Amino acid sequence: MFHYSAMVNSRRTPRFNIHTGFYCLAAILPQISICSLSYHFTEDLGAFPVAANGEPFPWQELRLPNVISPLHYDLFVHPNLTSLDFVASEKIEVLVSNATQFIILHSKDLEITNATLQSEEDSRYTKPGRELKVLSYPPHQQIALLVPEKLMPHLKYYVAIDFQAKLADGFEGFYKSTYRTVGGETRILAVTDFEPTQARMAFPCFDEPLFKANFSIKIRRESRHIALSNMPKVKTIELEGGLLEDHFETTVKMSTYLVAYIVCDFHSVSGSTSSGVKVSIYASPDKWNQIHYALQASLKLLDFYEKYFDINYPLPKLGMFKFHIIVIFFIFAHRTCFDFFPPSLSI
Repeated sequence: MFHYSAMVNSRRTPRFNIHTGFYCLAAILPQISICSLSYHFTEDLGAFPVAANGEPFPWQELRLPNVISPLHYDLFVHPNLTSLDFVASEKIEVLVSNATQFIILHSKDLEITNATLQSEEDSRYTKPGRELKVLSYPPHQQIALLVPEKLMPHLKYYVAIDFQAKLADGFEGFYKSTYRTVGGETRILAVTDFEPTQARMAFPCFDEPLFKANFSIKIRRESRHIALSNMPKVKTIELEGGLLEDHFETTVKMSTYLVAYIVCDFHSVSGSTSSGVKVSIYASPDKWNQIHYALQASLKLLDFYEKYFDINYPLPKLGMFKFHIIVIFFIFAHRTCFDFFPPSLSI
């Protein structure tokens, strides 16, 4: 409104614009001062928003602070396709660039059950982590982990978080999807779609493209299902109760919106391009006989684009999912010129 009123009054009294400008500076400068103090939680509690529990939340910006950067996520996920929820845990290796007494992460609709912090030395000597207080600020989809002592610059720390949530109802985050068999049975699968900012619905994270990291993913499932993620599977461990746990290779360094995983009962066909990239097409069992053409076309297309752009596909595999005959989700772990198939589901 200031710009509009200043423009209207510029035709009458330019002197008014000068006074208005001083007035706006007087209003803006305190905010700039507040922003400059935002790393110091205890300096002015009134300047900060209120967390869900009524306590001051130590960060007022929509964007995350850049004093901490993630290096590696070790993520475990166990979806239950009967109760339509999941339990999960993660261990994030972070690097601190400036001293701080809190860690700000994105989190949306996740119930945090436990959070601990280890220094690099604690981790080396397997000392237990120190429990962290968790504050939530839903308007910005952020949580704050309050540490007992300041995190020191140029040191690595390990943040461990246990959490749980319902599988989402829409088509964002970690959500449930369904398909109907020829016999009329409705079957459920758990799928992710994190682009552009929905990874925070699946695990607490630095959910901005700037904060790239490597991801090691483990998925627990029933034997009647398969689990897939960005990278090839390394091994499967048999657990009690007939459960299986799949471990996947560590990803390339990438943004959170490219992380993906799926648990379903789909079948697949596979082939390799001339450069050795494994391409797989997945579909529900009733549609399996319809995906062979898609495989042959995909192999030819990937070969063509590699030669056309003179850039090799940078990963060992490319997976594609076929839902309801015509909707295909292409799976990438790293965006290059090959990101030419919408919509993208990064697996």
